[in-house]
Amino acid sequence: MYQFPEKKDLVAMNLLLLKPLCNDKPTWESYVEYMDYLIEQQHRKMEQTTDTKELFQAQGAIQTLRSLKYLRERVNNAN
Repeated sequence: MYQFPEKKDLVAMNLLLLKPLCNDKPTWESYVEYMDYLIEQQHRKMEQTTDTKELFQAQGAIQTLRSLKYLRERVNNAN
């Protein structure tokens, strides 16, 4: 009978698949530059909105984008 891998094993496998992206310097720098651009867009949205819901959505988007910017550390420190 097939046994499904544990969730932590799936996370480790997925992080391993991301190593080529994280360790290729030109690709990684382009990725981070794009994340910075998207964060800047969300900051602009926060400055211009009058709707509380949109403000909170932009804050959440920024939090997510920043966590993606630090993906390299997570991938390279995975055991």
